[in-house]
Amino acid sequence: MDVGLFIRVSTLDQANNTDSVETHIERGKLYAQSRGWNVVAIYNLAGVSGKSTINHVNTKQMFNDIRVGKIEGIIISSLSRLARNTSELLQYSKFFEDHNASLISINESLDTSTSGGKFFYTLLSALSTYEREITYERQMASLNYRRKLGKFTGGMVSYGYKIVDAEVVINEEEAPVRRLIYDLFLEHQRMSTVARELNKRGYVTRKGKPWSDTTVRRLLKNTDAKGIRKCNYREPISDSNPTGLKPQSEWKYLPCPALISEKKWDEVNKIISDQEEGSIHKQPLNKRVHLFTGYLKCNKGHRLRIQSKSKNYRCKECKLSINKNDLEELFLSRLKKFLISEEELNEYLKSNNQEIQLKRDEIEFAENQIKKLELKLEQLVDLNVSGEIPTQGFKKHYEPIYNRKENLEANLRGLELELKKLIDAKSSFETVSSKSLDFYNKWDKLDRSEKRYAVESVTNEIIFDGRNIKFKLKQIAPQSFLELSQNGQQRSTILLFVVV
Repeated sequence: MDVGLFIRVSTLDQANNTDSVETHIERGKLYAQSRGWNVVAIYNLAGVSGKSTINHVNTKQMFNDIRVGKIEGIIISSLSRLARNTSELLQYSKFFEDHNASLISINESLDTSTSGGKFFYTLLSALSTYEREITYERQMASLNYRRKLGKFTGGMVSYGYKIVDAEVVINEEEAPVRRLIYDLFLEHQRMSTVARELNKRGYVTRKGKPWSDTTVRRLLKNTDAKGIRKCNYREPISDSNPTGLKPQSEWKYLPCPALISEKKWDEVNKIISDQEEGSIHKQPLNKRVHLFTGYLKCNKGHRLRIQSKSKNYRCKECKLSINKNDLEELFLSRLKKFLISEEELNEYLKSNNQEIQLKRDEIEFAENQIKKLELKLEQLVDLNVSGEIPTQGFKKHYEPIYNRKENLEANLRGLELELKKLIDAKSSFETVSSKSLDFYNKWDKLDRSEKRYAVESVTNEIIFDGRNIKFKLKQIAPQSFLELSQNGQQRSTILLFVVV
């Protein structure tokens, strides 16, 4: 058998004359001679630390000689000369076993070409498995600990977020668009319309591609926007699990910075859920037979529908009903009253101006808060530089203020976008109201799909409690679907008509 000698002697041993390369070479040759083997190569790692030898140039040459069949085994004085850490020893043993090469250690009387020596491979293999399991347990313990702390544990983050120092934080460049997606859906209630509007405004996805209704749907339904990030729910796709989804019991939910309020997220996903459960999702709304299906609700939130051969919208749960022709007349009457009533138009414009002023006040407040926080941050830096705040404790004081400033700046961008929408709505009000009035004047000449389109164009919601009916008009009164202000005053304009 052709063998090689693997020699490693520390620099200190050579300096103290307690060991030498020549001694190990001579010893190895004598051992090979006693077994009738031929020494055809010597791999000299003199002076190399035993902490790591596997990447040394002579070690790589040894591996290559084994691969090409130049040598069939290696003689070493002891296992400690090969490697001093278990990890590398396991790598050596696996390589020798995979290439059917012998590992001979003189001190340990180990020869893996014998049956007793092969048992050594079995022990090392068991040790390797044990090491992997211990490493895995440590990794899982670390992951679980990070999850409890709400730390990022790997994976992708959705549009509007990014990873900074292994933490999930808001991506200030993407966040306004992500928030806009929810606002657009509340306005139009169509995934494709939202995607079309985003593309029209020049926005693209993170990959630089146009928006699609599929992407919009995924982002709208993702809970991270309201501050709950789902993770640990996927695994590699396999024949046994073609979807790659883990059992729901293994899914984890971690807190993260919220982009929108939980109330707005719930409102959006209630609409999506209703669309998916009913036939609203199965065909375009403007092709529906009945004008107000999907918009008419009772005061408890149930949808009123028309059953086959019936002329009434009914709520099964509350036992309420209203004739479809009566509702159409009421809708037209209410629309006309709004459009031709100077008092109501003035009230709308007044309300719109109030909304704009409130938004400007919020922006001014946010800007002032940001300036104050920036001043505090500068003061903290000065104190740190002067030594009054030690570097070790600086982060504790600095980070909360910095994060608050970041959140305020993100909120400020959203407020500025909302202000722009209010101003645009005010400037386009005359055009929109004129269009709505045109619908009213031509109503009797419109076919069913055109009437449905008119309802979609101006209606956000119609609420009926058995006696009163509330029309929440969407485009001619854009503030009708906004939330309450922080001082508790209602911002929305609710149009009320009493059914007699």
